[in-house]
Amino acid sequence: MTLDQNSKWRKWAGIAGAVCCLISLLAVIDALVAQFKQPLSLFQVLPGTVLDIQGPLREAVNTPQKLSFQCDSQDIRLVFEGVQTGYWMGGYLWRGRLVIGPETRPGLYSLKVLAPGKAATPPFPPFQIRVFEDPETYRRNLPSLVQRYSGVAPWVAAVVAFFPAIGFFALVFFLSQRIERLLAQEGKAEIYRVRQTELGIEISFGLGRDQGLEEGTRLNLFDEKGQSLGTVEVRTVTAGDAMALVAEKQRVRPGYWLAKIS
Repeated sequence: MTLDQNSKWRKWAGIAGAVCCLISLLAVIDALVAQFKQPLSLFQVLPGTVLDIQGPLREAVNTPQKLSFQCDSQDIRLVFEGVQTGYWMGGYLWRGRLVIGPETRPGLYSLKVLAPGKAATPPFPPFQIRVFEDPETYRRNLPSLVQRYSGVAPWVAAVVAFFPAIGFFALVFFLSQRIERLLAQEGKAEIYRVRQTELGIEISFGLGRDQGLEEGTRLNLFDEKGQSLGTVEVRTVTAGDAMALVAEKQRVRPGYWLAKIS
C-alpha cells in the first residue's frame, strides 16, 4: 500500500478502536448502574429458571442438611449444596440452587433461610423473588439497558467490545511502523512526541544518522495537511531518531511531520 493508503487505514483503525473502547466503557457503566438499581437480595426470573445463589450465616454450620427455608410459594425451592467461609469479609456462607418451578405464577415472593441456633438471633432479611409471566415482560424490567435492548449481559458486551479494540490498536501500531519506514525512505518523519521543556517545545521524530541527519541539520516542518510551518534545527540525534526545538509561539502536535531540506 502507498503512504496515503496506510495513513487512511490507520485513521479508520484508530476510530474503530476508540468506538470499541467507548462501547466497552458504556457497557461497564451500565452494569455498575444496574447493580446499584437492583438490590442484591432481589432476583428477577422467569418460570423454570434455576439460579446459583448464596447467602450469609450468623454461625458456623457443619452440614447444609441443617439448613431450611420458608417461601410463600410452593413452586419455589432452595436446594442447599454446601457451607463455607466467606471469601472477602470472613464469616460463613451457604450456597445452593434456587429452583423456580415451571408452574410458578407471576408475582413477588419472599424466601427466608433458617439456620439452627438460638431463637433470639435475628434473621437476615429475606430474599425477594419477582417472577414474570413471559420473556417480553421480563426483558422490559431488566435494570441493565444493554441487556434490555440487546439481550446480552452488560459484562459480556464489555468484554466482547474490548477485544476488537485491542486488535484495532495493534493494527494502528503496525501501520504506524510501516508509515514511519515509508516516510524515512523519502527523508520525512512524523513527530511522535511533543514535550514542553525549559528551553522550549521539544519534538521527537524518527529520522537519525542512518538517514543523513546530524546536529545542526535544518528540517522543514509541516502540519498534518501539508502546510509549511517553517523550519527547525536538530539538537540531538541517534541512529534512527532525533530531537529538535520549536519556538514557543509555534503550535505543534504529534502527527505533524518533518522533511529534509533538498
